[in-house]
Amino acid sequence: MLDTVQIKHFYSVLPDETFLRRWRFLSGKKNPTWTRNAERKDNLPRLTMINTPNGIWHLSAETSLPKMLFGHNARLPNEREVLQCLHLIGDYVEAESNLPFNAATATVSLIHYAKDVCLGEFDVWKMIKILATKKLPFLQKNFYEDATIYFTSKARSKQIRIYPKLLEVLNDKHAAPEAIKYATGNLRFELCLTKYDTVDSFAKKMKLADKTTASLINETISDAAIGEVLENLQFFDSLSNDKSNLELLLEKYSTRKAMNLCGFLTMLSERGEGFYKDESLGFTKDAYFRDARASRKANVWKRGNSFE
Repeated sequence: MLDTVQIKHFYSVLPDETFLRRWRFLSGKKNPTWTRNAERKDNLPRLTMINTPNGIWHLSAETSLPKMLFGHNARLPNEREVLQCLHLIGDYVEAESNLPFNAATATVSLIHYAKDVCLGEFDVWKMIKILATKKLPFLQKNFYEDATIYFTSKARSKQIRIYPKLLEVLNDKHAAPEAIKYATGNLRFELCLTKYDTVDSFAKKMKLADKTTASLINETISDAAIGEVLENLQFFDSLSNDKSNLELLLEKYSTRKAMNLCGFLTMLSERGEGFYKDESLGFTKDAYFRDARASRKANVWKRGNSFE
């Protein structure tokens, strides 16, 4: 669901600034900036306080949620565990700053959505080679050391990362057995939104009410974000390109429903999207979108004519 997040709150006045004496002041910054970083091995949030020219104080906390929860990021937390971790972040920030910091209402300024697809080690590397040939509009591709694929925006505010999780874990000489267990056979996908404006654009695209953790940090939004990446990469087509649409449908549905959906896909191929608008075909809008949803679930939507 998620790896790294940065969340923040804003304050017009600090009732007590004495806590900043324990923080590190960063000279040379455009605005007065203080940081508070625990030992790396503790996997606690990195805290930053910035006093902007308009007098507003920005307090942010950035951390890898799985590392904070489990000590490694080979295992991704579920929504319940993420919410627990946000509560822990709030408690930690309040203890270090003496300021109220409700993580449930904080603004998200950086977020890394993540998903593991379990393929088995052989197929992980096979898929890496396939995906390395793909292109995505407005993103520059970099295939690093024949293992990690990056798609990065020009402003470097958005990046898609695809890599074999086990390889990354084994690069750590002190990798925990549990991390190796969770990483084995997994292909990791990450969508990283690294700037405030990019998070804002994503929230608007998803028609969310705001950029708070309540809006952006949940399984529905995470699945939609990563799902779009997979669809743009035609991942499921690549995964199942040796199977016909009928075979894929039969894995998900009864024979009768699979055959009906094959007919729907034929109409889609020959008449185009939205063919229900042609009343002479006698196909209702409700039936169209019902079959479209079923096709997506079986990973045959827009797959082309593959019935052989």
